[in-house]
This record gives sequence, C-alpha cells and structure tokens, in this order.
Amino acid sequence: MNYFTKLAGLGLMATLFLASCDKDEDRAVIQPGGTAALKASTSSVTLAQANASANAVTYTWEPVSFGYQAAVKYVLQFDKKGGTFASPVEIEVGNATTRTLTVAELNSALIRLKMAPGVAGNVDVRVKASVGGTTEPVVSAASSLTASPYLVFIEYPSIFVPGSYQGWSPETAPFLASVNSNKVYEGYINFPTADNMFKFTPARNWDNDYGTDTAPGTLKAKGGDIKLAEAGYYRFIVDLNTMKYTADKTTWAVIGSATPGGWDKDTPLTYDATRKVWTATVALKADELKFRANGAWDIEYGDNEPDNMPDLKGKNIKVPAAGTYTVTLDLSKGAGNYSYSIEK
Repeated sequence: MNYFTKLAGLGLMATLFLASCDKDEDRAVIQPGGTAALKASTSSVTLAQANASANAVTYTWEPVSFGYQAAVKYVLQFDKKGGTFASPVEIEVGNATTRTLTVAELNSALIRLKMAPGVAGNVDVRVKASVGGTTEPVVSAASSLTASPYLVFIEYPSIFVPGSYQGWSPETAPFLASVNSNKVYEGYINFPTADNMFKFTPARNWDNDYGTDTAPGTLKAKGGDIKLAEAGYYRFIVDLNTMKYTADKTTWAVIGSATPGGWDKDTPLTYDATRKVWTATVALKADELKFRANGAWDIEYGDNEPDNMPDLKGKNIKVPAAGTYTVTLDLSKGAGNYSYSIEK
C-alpha cells in the first residue's frame, strides 16, 4: 500500500467520523432550564359588556431558557376545566412574560370555548413557551379560573311593542330588531294572558306609533290597538315598508339523532318566564340536533358557525359526547342576538 493510498484511507475515516458526530449532534435533546410556572392575579372574574375595556386578569411567569440563544415565544392556552388542551383557545403573547387580559378578551376566549353565556364555569389556563423547529415546547401547570361569559349584544335598528300585557310603557317594552337595517323587524314576545292589546313604536315614546288598519295584519300610523286573543309566545315580523305584520304563536322543542325521539319526534322545551328562555334537561347522544317550533319545519334553527347563535334553517348542531345536558334557547333579545347553550 503506497503513501497516497494510506492518505486516502485516513481521509475517508475522518469523513465518516465527522458525519457520525453530526448525526449524534442532531439527535441531542436540549434540556430547557427553569419552569413556566404561571401566576394569576385572580381566580374568579365577573364579566359584563359594560366593562369590556376594563382589565379582567393578569398572568405572569418566569422566563424559560432552552439552553442556547433563541427567541422564546409565549402563548396563553385556555381549555375547559379538566380538558387535555388538545384544541385550546390561544392568545399569543410574544416574548413578554406577563399578559393582562381585558374583560372583552377573556370573554371572547370563553365564548370560543363554547361556554354557556350567563352560566358560571371553570377553565384551565396555562402558558406554553416555544422556540420553533424540532425543539419541544415547555408548558406550565394549569391555573384555574372561574367566570361567566356574556354574549356580545349587537344594537340593530329596533321598534318597541308596548301594550296592556306590560302596562302600555314604551320605556320598558320588549323590542323587535332589523338585522339588515331595512325596516323589516323580527323578534319574540311572551304574552302571559289572553286578550292582549298592543302597538308598535319606533322609539321609546308615543310620538309616532303604528296600530291596526282595517284589514287584518296591516298597519297605519296612529291606528287602533292590535289584539291577540290567545296567550302565548309569539314570533313577530313587522315590515314598515309594506305596513304589514305577522304574529305566529310558537312552542319549542329539540329534534334530531342526538335526542331521545330521533328525527321523528320532538323533545319539548319548557318556557321559563323569569329567565325568558326555553329550556329542558335532556339525555343526548353524541350526534346532531336542531331547534324547531310547533312540531314543523317552518320555523327551525341550526347553527352555521357554530357560535351558539342560532341561524334560521342553519346547519345541524353537533353534540360532542353522550350525556345529560341542559338545553337552553334564548329568543328574547331581538333578531341578531338569539342564543342557545347545550351544557352538562
């Protein structure tokens, strides 16, 4: 073996040795230093739309080191109490080690978790630190938070429905809303007794009001009192372009493959006059359902988003797991602000 052959062999061995070292380095696991222990300024928050811009809770944590120079990014993660954070709601923080959430920000996170509006619930919150690439992120232990989310109320053009059933007071009368701002108004009103008289007013006063014209279902300015002979929960559609209105009495139920009666039989809801909602406790399967009125498909709601705001003729609502649920439908706040919840 000559000199040049020995030299080539040594070069080949060196190359293989360096390649082996490179592979070992690629396989090295970086051990992060420190923990992302999470501290919260409070464990219970009261949320109200009137205070949307106020601070709700502040989270702080110690910085995490991954053992080498890297830009660490932090994310706050939210999940329902006892969840696995498989699909958390996330709020990006950047490289800061503190984050104050406003009432509006926290409320949005809870609504995105499908927590029932107006019902106190518990969530787990943790912080995740990461540097990207193949390095595993570091997550903190979960911190518990109790809060009751609210649905954001959207103010649409409205008309009011004062009458004998509520003391002829426009100031306190329920209202109907025009989602498309086209002078077509919709909403639901409960009339607890029979033989109710009422009118429509475009403001909370009697300066301009609409009553009945000579033909049923027609309106005119300063017309006569409108009468409903039967007590009940009515769906109103009022068109001030054509000066016509409809008032359809309704009772409500859930129906679908998730319900006890399947798609063939309604499971009735009961009206709660104090809360102004339709509700029932129902054993549901992990499947789908809808809300419908009067045992027919003329007036029925699904959810297209889903966002806990029912849509007329919308998509079927999915029930994630079998169990006993409290089902609630709230149609009291005018079109565009209807809501529902399906909660264990």
